[in-house]
Amino acid sequence: MKNYFKKILIMFVMVLTIMGIGVISNCYVANAATVGEQLLQPEDGWKRYEDDNSKIFYYGEIGEAKNENLSGGSAHQTGYNGYSEIKFNFTKNKIALIYRAYNYGKNPTISIDGNAPEEIKANNYDGLSILVYKNDSLEDKEHTVVIKTYTSHVFDSIDIDKDGILLAYNEDIKNQLISLDKSSLNLKEGNLKQLKATTTPTGAKVVWSSSDESIAKVDENGNVTGVKEGQATITAQIKDSEIKATCTVTVTKASDTNTGNTTPTNPTDNSGGTSTGTEEPTNIVNIAHAKGDNTNNASGQVSIIFKGVAEAQLKVVKTADVDSVYVGDTFTYTIEVTNTSDKVAKSVVINDNAPNHIDFIVSGVTTTQGKVDSSSTSKNIVVNVGDIQPSGKVTIKIPANVVL
Repeated sequence: MKNYFKKILIMFVMVLTIMGIGVISNCYVANAATVGEQLLQPEDGWKRYEDDNSKIFYYGEIGEAKNENLSGGSAHQTGYNGYSEIKFNFTKNKIALIYRAYNYGKNPTISIDGNAPEEIKANNYDGLSILVYKNDSLEDKEHTVVIKTYTSHVFDSIDIDKDGILLAYNEDIKNQLISLDKSSLNLKEGNLKQLKATTTPTGAKVVWSSSDESIAKVDENGNVTGVKEGQATITAQIKDSEIKATCTVTVTKASDTNTGNTTPTNPTDNSGGTSTGTEEPTNIVNIAHAKGDNTNNASGQVSIIFKGVAEAQLKVVKTADVDSVYVGDTFTYTIEVTNTSDKVAKSVVINDNAPNHIDFIVSGVTTTQGKVDSSSTSKNIVVNVGDIQPSGKVTIKIPANVVL
């Protein structure tokens, strides 16, 4: 009988030991989330700060993403229209970043205390509230963080030590902003107009530049001079920062009557169309909408500006190679511009704006004639086509990505 109870006792101890190991194992798993996992709540010993916390400062082109499945229900879309930065400070010895991850674009980077940037693996995975970066072996002190984004990514939240504190980045530069009084400007050759920059803080040093000084020049005071016919982008940038604002300048010949980027009285329908002017050369605007009513191409439109005689007519058709898409998908728009007349359409410029939830992939744009303008961004593509001969056709392909 004693041996019987002894065996029972041994088995009971073994069961408790196995259960104990399981509990320890489960605790270890719960407290050791790895990069690539979904992390809806902070791990034990950590706490979370959402993307809209007032101590987090954003610089550059920033959008907003809302989704009830994101941590806090919202996120900031950084790199929305080009380069952007996120800056903040925190205390203690560990940090984790949560993103809405999807396989697109160049990964963001994080630099802590001015050290060499590390890659944030935001495009290596797919899903909402994904742990994309983790460092739990930092020195126990206050740290400065700079996150740089070069293509569109959705920043969700920050996790730090439960005893840590999120702090504002450098008070002297946290509110740096710049804006221009005009986003577009029409000039004739030889004429001059001034762009005015407003900065925060007031009096910040502004550096001016032109994407093409052979078309439009700008001096240190924002005075823009039209040099020759064409289009250029004027940039005002706060010195020693990535904070900037831009203005698109269209220069026309002194003898031309410039109607600018105005929309015609009867814009074309979804299949493209034509516009005409007077007997004298003039700027003619032609609007074409993408076919279909899907998220991938609804609201897409193309402005075609050209100079030529009234008889020169352009037909514009814009299509997509898919009928339905999901966030993270990549597809391609095709724009076909055909000169349906027997007259030359001169100095054709294609200007395509991205619909909501779409980012153009600028580096992948191709055209059978002309070249992509350096002012192009993920939200606006400009192609300087040049002259289109009678019955000539130009095909432009624009790869795009679907974002939140």
